[in-house]
Amino acid sequence: MARKNNEVEQLTLKGTEEGEILSRLSEKVERAIGTIQELRRERDALKARLDAAEQKVTQHEGTSERLSAVEEEHERFQAERSEIRSRIESILVTLESLDEPAGGADA
Repeated sequence: MARKNNEVEQLTLKGTEEGEILSRLSEKVERAIGTIQELRRERDALKARLDAAEQKVTQHEGTSERLSAVEEEHERFQAERSEIRSRIESILVTLESLDEPAGGADA
């Protein structure tokens, strides 16, 4: 009978050890699942931030292109203004020379 009790005790111990192993394994699996879920949430949040950043970059590129176009147009207007000013000054010099007496005979 002692032998049978010993066998039952060993089976119970073996069952307990297996139960503990399964319990520890189950805990580790649950922690792994939790970690995976957290990593997925972080990944999704990072993807959303990346999408928002890419959208801002695209907007800034468009703004930068428009700014470049406006700067080029401004430079063109400045050049045209300078040319118009030169022409007006030339016309004024010509008109002033018409007002002067010819050869200075009247002076």
